[in-house]
Amino acid sequence: MRQTAWTRFVERATPLVLTMALAAVAISVASLGPKSLDQIVTVAAINLVLVLGTYLFVGNSGVLSFGQMAFAAIGAYTAGLLHIPPEDKANFLPDLPSWLGDAHFSALPAILMGGVVAAAVAAILSVPLMRLSGLSAGLASLSLLFIGQVVARAWVDVTRGGKSLAPIPTSIGTTEALIWALITIAVVFVYQLTPFGLRLRSSREDDVAAQSIGVAVGRERGIAFVLSALFCGFGGALYGLFLGTVNPDLFFISITFLTVTMLVIGGITSVAGAVVGTIVVSVIAEILRRVQTGDFFGISFPSRLGTQTLVLAIVLFLIILLRPDGLTKGKEIPTPRFLRRRAAAGSEPTVPLPERVDPPAD
Repeated sequence: MRQTAWTRFVERATPLVLTMALAAVAISVASLGPKSLDQIVTVAAINLVLVLGTYLFVGNSGVLSFGQMAFAAIGAYTAGLLHIPPEDKANFLPDLPSWLGDAHFSALPAILMGGVVAAAVAAILSVPLMRLSGLSAGLASLSLLFIGQVVARAWVDVTRGGKSLAPIPTSIGTTEALIWALITIAVVFVYQLTPFGLRLRSSREDDVAAQSIGVAVGRERGIAFVLSALFCGFGGALYGLFLGTVNPDLFFISITFLTVTMLVIGGITSVAGAVVGTIVVSVIAEILRRVQTGDFFGISFPSRLGTQTLVLAIVLFLIILLRPDGLTKGKEIPTPRFLRRRAAAGSEPTVPLPERVDPPAD
């Protein structure tokens, strides 16, 4: 039994290790380039946290949501308010409640609180939202995104509205962003192998059949929705502590389009798809950004505004048309054949040969 369990462990753990290695190698190699790439690499790692957070609900439930960036905004504002020194809050946010104005957390607790507050809001919203599915769920999630943007712009006493929440001490670099991305990969991958994840994925394939065998689809979706908000909140908090400022437009249409594009291009039903999509789109987006600004690694030419969005939209359209399951076909990175053989060989029971018995003498 121990050997059978070992074989099963190897088959499940190897895709996780390979996916984490892919993300770590891609980000580490890119960070060894010119200093100008540091910011791009860090943003890509933070985007990976947001994409994985979105995947946790969308990829496992099959319910397309456009509102997860609202939770990223909640995480960013929460972490920013807790990380700004009290003296700066007294100058820039004089109307804050006294308990919030005096609060001051270091980077890690502020990020964790950003995710927790986002998850708490999601837990309340999940009660009505998880009763919806299909087009209704998509429209409701989109309205959530707009509501979040309006609240952030109108709640001037707390968010400073269009003036942006600043100055937030910057304390996130490439290393910290990579660590958070690897932790998120591990947690999201393990979640989909738990009974909660398996029940949710069964409802993704056929919710009626899942309900017929006793799966509480609404409850399972609600759990995934809250966990998704938790990690999107972490991603938003990382953004805030990296940029040093948060404004109402930071987590709105542009980043929603970007994260959905990354997820769909890579493969919407696998963790590996989220990782591959983030890496591929980040590279394409950086090349297009340089083309758009008219400076392609030292080669100057007339700028082409809007090139990045246009080309990404075309790539997304072609992927949906020609390869709807994404670059990874919605599958995890497979276990290499030699590891499968070794694990299978180790799981074969060894039967001792009987001792030789000499025939009786006449």
